Amino acid sequence: MMKKKMSIGIHDFKELIERNYYYVDKSMFIYELVAQESAKVTIIPRPRRFGKTLNMTMLKYFFEKPLDCSSNAHLFKGLAISQYPEIMARQGTHPIIFITFKGIKSSTWDECYKELKTAVSVEFKRHAYILQHEIVSDSDKKIIVDIIEKKADIHDYKYALAFLSTLLCKIHGTKPIILIDEYDAPMHAGFEFTYYEEIKNFMYSFFCAGLKDNNNLEFSVITGILRISKESLFSGINNTATFSLMNDIYADKFGFTHDEVATIHDYYTLPFDIAEIKRWYNGYRVGSEKVDGTFTTIYNPWSIIECVSNKKIGPFWINTGGHFLIQETMKYASAEDKDALQSILDGKAVTQTINDAIVFDTIYTDSTSMWSFLVFTGYLTWEARTDMIGKTTAALIAPNFEVQDALKTMVMSWFSSAGIEDTFKEMVSALINLNLPYFGELFSESVMASVSFFDVPKVRPENMYHAFVLGMFVTLADTYVITSNLEAGKGRYDVAIVPKDRTKPGAVFEFKRKLKKDPRTLEQVAQEALEQIDERQYTLPLKKQGITRIAKVGIAFEGKEVEVAFSVEE
Repeated sequence: MMKKKMSIGIHDFKELIERNYYYVDKSMFIYELVAQESAKVTIIPRPRRFGKTLNMTMLKYFFEKPLDCSSNAHLFKGLAISQYPEIMARQGTHPIIFITFKGIKSSTWDECYKELKTAVSVEFKRHAYILQHEIVSDSDKKIIVDIIEKKADIHDYKYALAFLSTLLCKIHGTKPIILIDEYDAPMHAGFEFTYYEEIKNFMYSFFCAGLKDNNNLEFSVITGILRISKESLFSGINNTATFSLMNDIYADKFGFTHDEVATIHDYYTLPFDIAEIKRWYNGYRVGSEKVDGTFTTIYNPWSIIECVSNKKIGPFWINTGGHFLIQETMKYASAEDKDALQSILDGKAVTQTINDAIVFDTIYTDSTSMWSFLVFTGYLTWEARTDMIGKTTAALIAPNFEVQDALKTMVMSWFSSAGIEDTFKEMVSALINLNLPYFGELFSESVMASVSFFDVPKVRPENMYHAFVLGMFVTLADTYVITSNLEAGKGRYDVAIVPKDRTKPGAVFEFKRKLKKDPRTLEQVAQEALEQIDERQYTLPLKKQGITRIAKVGIAFEGKEVEVAFSVEE
C-alpha cells in the first residue's frame, strides 16, 4: 500500500485532509478549547513553525457555519474529536472571522500598513455575501467595499473586527468566533525596522475595538510567537487567558510528542535511529514539572516533516529565517550574559529569571527580557524551573543539537556581518600558534573594524570584547575549553583557553578598561593587565593540568581604542 505523503508548506487543514496527507492528530485541541471556554480571549504563543496556522485553520473548519447545505464534518471523520458527540454537535455553528498576519515583515510603516489592509481586505472579501443583505445599510456597504478595495480610512481598519462581528451576528443570528493567526508578526517587523510605535498603536486599537466588551463575540483565539506584555497591546481587554510554553493546557497540541515522532519513524521506516532524531530535534520542555521531576518534551514539527521528506537529518527549522532579532539580542547582551551564553554553547545549564510576558522595548537592555525572548522564540528551553508568584527562575539550555549549532553559527555571523570573519579566524590561529605579535595586530584591527557593527558606545565597550571571546569559543570549541571568571591562584582570571590536547598551548586573558580620568597611557594599562596574570598566578590551573606553554595576554581598552600586551610562559 502506498504510504501517505508528508506535507511540506501546507498549512490549511482542509487541504491537508482532503488530499490525504499524513496528519498528526491534534483535533483534541478543539476539546481542550471548549473545556476552557470561560475565557473570552485565548492567546497561545508558540515558536515559529510549530503548527499554529494548521491548528487555527482546523478551528475555522470545525466551527464555521456553512452558507449552503455543505458541511465540513467529513474532515473530522476518524479523528480523536469525532469520539465526542457533544463537541461534534458544535461543528458548523458559528460564523468565523479568520485573519492571518503571517508573512508581514515590511521594512517601513507605510508598506506594513498596506499589508495590514490586505490581510483585513481578504477576510472582508470572503464575507462579501453580506452586501446582498437588506439588513446592511448603504453606509455600511460603502465601508465594506472600501475595505475590500483597500481604500478605507485607517479608522475603518482599526475597527474592522468590531464592525464585521456586529454585521455577522445580525445576519446569522449567532455570535462569530474571531481567529487571529500570527498576531505579533507585524510587531516583530516594527521592532526590527524601527516603526514599533506606529504598529503598536494600530494593533492596540485593532484588538481593543474588536475584543474589548464586544457583545457580538462568541470567543476569540489568538496565536503568535510571543506573549507581548498586556500593558503594550492588550491593556483594557478583560477575560483573557494566555497559555504559553509554561502552561499544561495545550502543552502537547502544538509540536510533536515523542510517541507521535516514533509512530512517524516507524510508518516511513526511516534509515536512521530514533535516538538521532531525538538528539537533533527534541527537547522543548512544556508545561509544569511532573511528579517524577521531568517535563513533557516536544519536537519541532517543521524539522520532523523536512527530515521525513528528505530522508536525512539536518538543520531544517533553523534555515527558515527569522533570526535577526535573535542575533541582535545576543549581540547587545551584557558581558555577564555573554558568559552565560558561552556556557550554554558548551552544553551547560545557566540559571536565569524568565517571564513569559515580553516587553519588546527592553530585550536589548534588560537581562530577563533577553533570556525570556530566547526561550519563547524556541532558541532555549529549561532543564529545570521554579515558579513563584511574580517570578520564574529556570536552568536554561539549548533544546537540541540543531538549535545549539545554530546559536554558534549566529555568533560567527557577527564577524561575517562586520566583514572580519576571515581576519577573526586568522587571529585565533595566531593565538593558538603563539604568534602573539601577529595576534595583537589582528585583534586591534578586528576591533576597529567591528566598532560600528557592535555599536560602541551604545553598549558597554567590554561587551564587544566578550563577543570576541564567544567567537573564539565557537571557533575553538572542538579542541579547546574556554572558561571565564573562575578562581585561579590569588584571584579570578577573565578568560582562559584550555587545550583538550595537553601538548598544545593554552592562553589566559585579562581585560582592563581605562577610564578617561586615568593619567596612564593605554599601553601602561595593558601592561598592568599582563602583570596581573603573573602576580595573581592565573596560569596555575593550566599548569596543574600539564600545560607547559601558555600565552599571557593583557588587553586594555578605552572606548574604541585597544592595546594588547603579551608574553609566553614556557
